[in-house]
Amino acid sequence: MKNLEQNYISVVLVVNDKDYDIINKIDSISNLLKDNFKGSEIVIVDNTIRNLELNVLSEKNIKYTLIKLPIKHRAQQALNAGTALAIGDYIVEIEDISFDVDYSKIIELYKKSQEGHDFVFLVPKKSRFTSKIFYKTLNKYFKNVFNEDISSSIMTLSSRRGQNKVSEVGKRVINRNVAYILSGLKSSSIITDIDYKNKRSFSENMMLMFDTLIYYTDAVMIITQKIAFLFLFLFGIGVVYSFILKMFFNTIEGWASLFIVLSLGFFGIFSILSIVVRYLHHILQNSLNSKDYIYRLIDKNN
Repeated sequence: MKNLEQNYISVVLVVNDKDYDIINKIDSISNLLKDNFKGSEIVIVDNTIRNLELNVLSEKNIKYTLIKLPIKHRAQQALNAGTALAIGDYIVEIEDISFDVDYSKIIELYKKSQEGHDFVFLVPKKSRFTSKIFYKTLNKYFKNVFNEDISSSIMTLSSRRGQNKVSEVGKRVINRNVAYILSGLKSSSIITDIDYKNKRSFSENMMLMFDTLIYYTDAVMIITQKIAFLFLFLFGIGVVYSFILKMFFNTIEGWASLFIVLSLGFFGIFSILSIVVRYLHHILQNSLNSKDYIYRLIDKNN
């Protein structure tokens, strides 16, 4: 008889479109867990805004927790909703169940975690060009802070200790992979030969990138301040130039005065903007304790 792992494991998966072969995939995951772990659970996050029919799972005696979201959530928000209810010693996150992947990789992730890693990422060998640029930028920004590289992942396994450490920072997790690396706990990656292209829309990808830069780095704030100070400098030169024209050259009556007023006005606006950006940054950092997801229904089938 096979010795089963004593650790309780949770698999959190997000369903974004019910037209895919969801039942068979969940069935495969359930059988894999039963064959390898003494205790396990599957947390299904219904992000379809439609009634997801899972009666077949009950007939197959598959234990699961169904979370219905009232409105369409972004991928990271949907994962946050699922992991918040997961009770496992280890949690496996699958951002989109519609993507075809070898679920036996879950066992590889778990075995890697037993080597002392609190986070293990299943990283695709190939991914979107925009994702590569984004994570390359992030890794460059954090190169003097952490040795681990941040990248996109198909599946992620985290320990309960890792989840607790991340939750200490705040209830909102904008980008889970980034948050896990920034936790400071030990992490590792398993590279798989898959050409991975997430099914998030272009706008959702851009929003995730922008939010990640805002929440986890000072990059946006620094760039905004530099732009503000640049215009501040340019309009300052404009003020000086206007006075010189007024004092020493014949100009069209009223033009110099108007330009002085406008220059002073913009001078003040960009002065204030540079200060406001700094304040907004601090307000943002202090408001991360609010949740970014809402539940409509939680149904446990045990």
